[in-house]
Amino acid sequence: MAENGVVPGDALLHPALVLAIGLLILNDQVLKQAWPSWWTGKISDFCGLLFFPLVLQALWEVLQGMRRPWRLWWPSLRTLRIATLATGAVFAAVQLWPPASEGYRVILGWLQWPFGLVAALFGGAPVPVPHRVALTPDPTDLIALPALVAAYLVGRTRIDSAQRHGADGAPDA
Repeated sequence: MAENGVVPGDALLHPALVLAIGLLILNDQVLKQAWPSWWTGKISDFCGLLFFPLVLQALWEVLQGMRRPWRLWWPSLRTLRIATLATGAVFAAVQLWPPASEGYRVILGWLQWPFGLVAALFGGAPVPVPHRVALTPDPTDLIALPALVAAYLVGRTRIDSAQRHGADGAPDA
């Protein structure tokens, strides 16, 4: 643990994020199949926008923590801002711009492929081929963008706490 009381990526343990990830899994695996509706789509959007900026921040923090001793490491407000804005911009582009939608379908398909490969190898099934994921772009999904404010506040609270518990002049990189 760093002198500031946090470790890289520990924002992912915040109760709001754990709840959002749990609700997202429940919604995508159970609720959407049992009761498909406008609401189940929006639940996924809100949950995803709540946790994804902090996942990006956590990945960056872990990389930074590997580069330098953790005692010299600080959570970054700049990283949080970039992750939050990038998440919102990409989410909006996927909903509104067909080339971004298609890029999302292809990239997410490739990111999911290794999991399908492992499942096939252990299950004795044929090796799967990477495929595009299903996506229905919906401009009304932009109603979920305020979830980014909650993500930012979770991250900001953690940064403020680290600065209160650490030395003055914490770096913002």
